[in-house]
Amino acid sequence: MRVRFDDLLEKLPGPATRKWPNGVWFAPAFSSDTLSVQLYTPKTGTYPTPPGVNIIYMAIRGRADISIAGQRHDMQIGDVVPVEADVPHEFVSFTSDFAVYVVFWRSLAQIKEREKAKAAARRKAQENA
Repeated sequence: MRVRFDDLLEKLPGPATRKWPNGVWFAPAFSSDTLSVQLYTPKTGTYPTPPGVNIIYMAIRGRADISIAGQRHDMQIGDVVPVEADVPHEFVSFTSDFAVYVVFWRSLAQIKEREKAKAAARRKAQENA
């Protein structure tokens, strides 16, 4: 399987939705149970991320500044920036051509913990029924 940058870029922006009134600025490249990869071309600094998911940003075009837990970092082409699960972060400035691959992933321990929590919630719901 091969996913080309230009093919993903052609999909952007996606159509506007209620959640994304200015259009969708990310395009899925690959997804599995534990990992997903998207191309993201931010137009605002905020990008909602799923809870409990680790993130890796890989800059492939342009430049940006990203704030992670209040600390600002410069991003240039080729940089890789990891962000641990649930750590607040946002792009605070970026060039108009900035693009990153975003990798969302959960470790096996995180997956097991989520499954354990879901099972406990189901047991509790059954007990209260």
